Amino acid sequence: MTDAAGAAGRRLAYLEQLVRAELVERRRRRDWDRRRAFTLQLATVTLSALITVLLGVKVSTGAEQWLANVALALGALVTVLAAWATFFSYRTVWIQRADTVHRLTTLARSIDYLRAGLGEEPPAPEDVDRVHAEFEEIARGDHEAWIRIRQAEGA
Repeated sequence: MTDAAGAAGRRLAYLEQLVRAELVERRRRRDWDRRRAFTLQLATVTLSALITVLLGVKVSTGAEQWLANVALALGALVTVLAAWATFFSYRTVWIQRADTVHRLTTLARSIDYLRAGLGEEPPAPEDVDRVHAEFEEIARGDHEAWIRIRQAEGA
């Protein structure tokens, strides 16, 4: 094995490890954003429905004032939760992270395919460079998408 072939093999092994680690982290973040988006949406809808019930229920005069005060407090909480969800854009970030996970999964399959075709042979340096360029494009695209989401929030 030539020195260049050995270097290409080491670089491919490094890329495999890097892609696998990124996939683990990006999946964790995607799932966290999905749960956060779902939780905030469910909370605002549930609290809004509860406010409607509290304001519409027929009770004695003393209890009516108390229920109106609770509904007012819940209305304020819904406003805060809605602002929180809008500011952090969990749903948008979740979708963007899902795209990145998909692209990284596709790259991992490409690496596996490349490895399967190698047998005992080292990879060609240009194949490793192509895989590295694709990984860098995915990372750059993910970062740029995240920046666009954050800039849109400020607009």
